[in-house]
Amino acid sequence: MAKRLLPTLLLVLLTSLNSLGQEPDLRLKLERAYEQWRAAVKARDAKAWASAITMHRQVITRNTIISQGLGFPKAVFDTMLAPPDIRNLRLLEAQNVGDTAHLLYFGQVDMGGEPDHIPHNLLMVKFFRQDGRWKFDSNKLIQLAAQPELRTKLLGGEAPDFLDLPEFTPPGTPPATPALCPLPDYITGCTVQAIGYEVELKVNGYDHFASGGLLRFFILGGLKNGPNPIQMSAKPLEMPKGAERVLVIDFFTKPQAAGEQGRRVFHYEAASDDGKATKAGSWTLTMPASQELSVGDAAKQ
Repeated sequence: MAKRLLPTLLLVLLTSLNSLGQEPDLRLKLERAYEQWRAAVKARDAKAWASAITMHRQVITRNTIISQGLGFPKAVFDTMLAPPDIRNLRLLEAQNVGDTAHLLYFGQVDMGGEPDHIPHNLLMVKFFRQDGRWKFDSNKLIQLAAQPELRTKLLGGEAPDFLDLPEFTPPGTPPATPALCPLPDYITGCTVQAIGYEVELKVNGYDHFASGGLLRFFILGGLKNGPNPIQMSAKPLEMPKGAERVLVIDFFTKPQAAGEQGRRVFHYEAASDDGKATKAGSWTLTMPASQELSVGDAAKQ
């Protein structure tokens, strides 16, 4: 009777582990996938890099690089921080939910800084399952400077008590792979000053996000000759009483030839209000622009 029960109990145990996101040998599979990506980066091997990373991250990386006027894939290895060695870090969790997974580590995460001045932080390494195989997608350094008590507890070997929080749980479904953006006719930088707003900005169909302060980035695919549709939505965030909300968006084109100057071609500035309503606007910027397109809140147009 006991012999007949053993396979049944084993099946129940494996099913329970999978329902909790614990795929058998998960840590081994994920660490192997990470080391394949890391070895490719260190060897500057573009073919191995493409094989080791998700298609989602490949496209994001490619779009970001060509939008700056840089060469792909060469610039992948010229602009990347050193991939950290995870072998000396303390593993806090290996978890998968559906086709998403992560490894969470604690320790001195060396991404190319001074060896004697590397603080103890968290490192989350994210993976997606693609064509039946786990592939590295991205990593995230979580600074603990503002949480000294948590850092002290982890240094003392205590078990983490935050692993069930949503931000430490894989989402379950990988995000869609974005479309390939075109080479830009005008390499275009964007500055977003968003105090008290969470901003979604779409330019020529490509999404950009900003929140909580000053952010600078390149517009994916840049601006093109002819009409460039722009959509903006800004959701108000909680703010201390009496604090002033600010929302300013600027586009600057890069000089196309030596001796030329880049110039601002788009400017949006939100009107002051009580911050209760979402701000939204939709405009078309035609390039080449004879003058700057300066706009405000849609309700004010």
